[in-house]
Amino acid sequence: MKKNVFSFLGSCVILLVWFCGCSNPGSDSENIIIVARVGEHVILSSDLGGFGSDPQNQGQLLNRWIKNQLINTYGDELGVQVGVRQRELIDDLTLKSSEILNKTIYNNISISSDEVRNYYNKNISAFKRQKNWAQVFTVILKTENDAKNILKTLKHHGRKKHAEISRGHLSWLTVVREGNLMKQLNSAVFKGGVGVVGPIQFGLGFLVSHVVDYYPAGSIAGLDEVYDKIVSMLYLAKRRKKFKALIDRLSAKADIYINKPFLGEE
Repeated sequence: MKKNVFSFLGSCVILLVWFCGCSNPGSDSENIIIVARVGEHVILSSDLGGFGSDPQNQGQLLNRWIKNQLINTYGDELGVQVGVRQRELIDDLTLKSSEILNKTIYNNISISSDEVRNYYNKNISAFKRQKNWAQVFTVILKTENDAKNILKTLKHHGRKKHAEISRGHLSWLTVVREGNLMKQLNSAVFKGGVGVVGPIQFGLGFLVSHVVDYYPAGSIAGLDEVYDKIVSMLYLAKRRKKFKALIDRLSAKADIYINKPFLGEE
């Protein structure tokens, strides 16, 4: 008799659990709802908890999660191997997705010198200098007497002596924008035009600077100055284009479910 009672109660519990699950097919319980699914992978409402109730934040998280799931599935299908160090760091899908993209669609992106030159010529007005710039050769000297000797050498021989001076002293040649140097040196360098300035005393000794070239505000930066910047811009543009094409292709053939009512969408 007791056995029959326990069997009956057990059946009731199973039926109750089944009924609750079927009564709301989009949820695991009242507070854990399936928000989206990509293939066999699901994201629950509890996973969105850290982003509060702001629909914009939740939408951004969901959009990123769907894209990362698509990319990870794509990588698994291609058999992309993630390095040991990367596997240790992969606590979320974003890191793995990045590794997969770098080994696949981003792997063969190249930027030719013709592309860089064409971009420069078509957008030359974008490279107008908003501030004064200068190409400056600067030397650090221990004593004021050493600084005065270097000052005299640079005034008489200019850039011909740069290499010789560099062999015996800490020095560097760089292109700088007005305001990016220490105050005393900035004032001396950007008083206008080329020439030699110094000695300027500072914490480690004395500075002497040779202003090799001066580029006033409003002038156009040369291609050699902005070449690396253009390469970076073109590379990122190609990455974005390849990424969008891949996501569009994967989305078209993937089994994706989004619980729009939960997100407040119709």
